[in-house]
Amino acid sequence: MRKRVITLLATATLATMALTGQADAAPAGHAPAAGHGSVTALGPQANQTRYAPFTLNRNQSLSSNTARLVMQTDGNLVVYDEFNRARWASNTVGRGWTARFQTDGNFVVYTASNRPVWASNTSGHPGSRLVVQDDGNVVIYDGSQAIWATGTNH
Repeated sequence: MRKRVITLLATATLATMALTGQADAAPAGHAPAAGHGSVTALGPQANQTRYAPFTLNRNQSLSSNTARLVMQTDGNLVVYDEFNRARWASNTVGRGWTARFQTDGNFVVYTASNRPVWASNTSGHPGSRLVVQDDGNVVIYDGSQAIWATGTNH
């Protein structure tokens, strides 16, 4: 019973976020994040896929039903689960400014002065896709092969 109540509360929280403008129901595909000063959270939905180039600016996110990839205002790129628990982080607090999924397949956190401070080290894979999966994992795929993952599936 307690697990059901927690699940219902988490679902209600996500729905509230969507209704208060923190979620944008833009379709999946090649669409980039919204412009300056806006909050973009695509979800809650099943797997969310983005192709390069794709950018998450501060206070923007990409969500599935059980995971949310957030470029926080403190500069840290973080994966949260459906209970709002941090499951993975780039550890770029105070340094990160934007996270870019580049056309070479590399996912990189940059400072405000455009210096890289964290990377998935997956360059050399043009045409790759970044997926926030409904199992809670964030994965970069080249074709059908996973080339990087947060390891946050649950």
